[in-house]
Amino acid sequence: MASAISERFAQQGVKAEIAETGQKGDAARIVRESATQTQEKPTCIVSCGGDGTMQEVAGALASLQSMLAARCPTMGVAPAGRCNDFARALGIAKSADAIVAAIMHGESQPIDLGCINEKFFCTVATVGIDAEISSYVDKMKMPLRGTSAYLYGAARVLLRYKPHAMSLTGDFGTKQKLLFLASSANTSSYGGAIRIAPDADPTDGLLDICVIEHFSLIRALMLVPSILLGKHRGRKGVEFIRTKALTIECEKPLELWADGELIAHTPARIEVVPAAIRVMVPTCDS
Repeated sequence: MASAISERFAQQGVKAEIAETGQKGDAARIVRESATQTQEKPTCIVSCGGDGTMQEVAGALASLQSMLAARCPTMGVAPAGRCNDFARALGIAKSADAIVAAIMHGESQPIDLGCINEKFFCTVATVGIDAEISSYVDKMKMPLRGTSAYLYGAARVLLRYKPHAMSLTGDFGTKQKLLFLASSANTSSYGGAIRIAPDADPTDGLLDICVIEHFSLIRALMLVPSILLGKHRGRKGVEFIRTKALTIECEKPLELWADGELIAHTPARIEVVPAAIRVMVPTCDS
C-alpha cells in the first residue's frame, strides 16, 4: 500500500518518502523526527497501517501540536491493517487512489482524540468483556481479521467471563454497577466495524459512553447481533451517556484497550481532546 501511494504522489509531482516501522514506538518516533527536522519539514504525514499505527501517529502529532501550532503537519490516513475503524469514521476508502485523492484534494479537518492517563487514542477505549476479547484476539494465531476475529474471540471469552463492579464518574455524576462492559467512543465503531456507539462523532468534543450491565450468557449472545448492527440502543441493560471525561474505578486493576492496543489499567481517567489533530479527509468532489 505504501509503495502504491508513493508512486501516485510521484505521478503528480509530489515528493513522498517511505519510513518503515519495525516495532512498537517506531511510528511515533518517525513522526517526531520528521516534524521537528530543520529542513524539508513534511506538510502531511501519512499513517499506513491499522488502528494501532494510527494511534501512534495521531498521538505523536497531538503531542507536537502545542509546540508547532500551524507548522504541525496534517495527518493522512491509509487504512492497511486488521481493523481500520478510524479510517472508516473519516470516510476514507481502502484504495491508493482514494487515499491520495483525500490528501491532495480533500480538506484539513480538526479531529478529536481520546486520552487515557496522558496516552492518546483514535477510536474506542473499552474495559470489561471487550477488553478481554481484544486481548484474546491480539494473541490469536489464527488468520482471522476484523469482525471475524472479534466474533471468534467473543465466543471463546464469553464462556469464562466474570463481571466486575465498576464505578463510573463523569459529567453525569457517578454510577456504580456490575458491568459487562464500558466503552468510551470517539468514533462509532471498533474491532472492524462493530458499531458500539452508533452516534459517536470525532468532531463534537464529546465521548459517547456505552454501558452494558452484566447479562447471563444466553442474553449476552442474543445481544451480539444488535451490537454488530448498532441497534442495541433501548435494549434492557444498555445505556448511552455523553461526557467530556470519564473516570473508571474497579475493585482490582483491569485492562483498558483502545485501537486494538493495551493502553492502560484502571483506575483511569478518560477524556476527549477536542481538535487534537488535523486530518486530511475526502470532500464530496475528491
